Amino acid sequence: MFEENNLKNIFISGWGGYKELFPVIAERAHFYVPFIDHMDAIRRSIKKGGKTAMGWSTGAHILLKYMPEYIDKWDNVILIAPFSDFTMSFGEKILDAMIRGINENFYDTMSRFYKRCGIQENVTVDHKDAEKLKNGLIFLKTSKLVKGIYSDKITVIYGSNDRIVKRSDIARILKMFSHACYIEVQQQHFVNEEMLAQFL
Repeated sequence: MFEENNLKNIFISGWGGYKELFPVIAERAHFYVPFIDHMDAIRRSIKKGGKTAMGWSTGAHILLKYMPEYIDKWDNVILIAPFSDFTMSFGEKILDAMIRGINENFYDTMSRFYKRCGIQENVTVDHKDAEKLKNGLIFLKTSKLVKGIYSDKITVIYGSNDRIVKRSDIARILKMFSHACYIEVQQQHFVNEEMLAQFL
């Protein structure tokens, strides 16, 4: 059954969002970690279409950026903690500090970011990914959504205790994607995968 689902669903994770954070979802969807997995492969998967395209944080931003022209190829698009411009939530100075932190103290920088996301368990990170993760932060400094679409296929999920993406940016997303369904949950930036898995 999972093999069949793998052909229909994709999950684009957040920055540093390794598979171990979403073990159930990783069994039900083609799982991509932005910048660690090649962006061309992610864009090809979006273009291909299928049943459900789901993205968390940076993954949700990437879906909103590249999905509009392919929305008709998908049954559902699920966006967890999306943003239109990461610097409006997180701030360029914080991103610059994280870039320096990756160079100077990789594991501590990653650990502090995960805690801010609301991830309690230790995440196994690989220092060989440091340069790719740094490139991802550089991408987040400049990437902005410039247009939305009118579609009832989109669902936006936001944790009311999110310390990464501000509510004001969620409001911008909902204005740009005006026919989206909105679900708010009492969670942090990292939303429990049991809740998310029901969409796959």
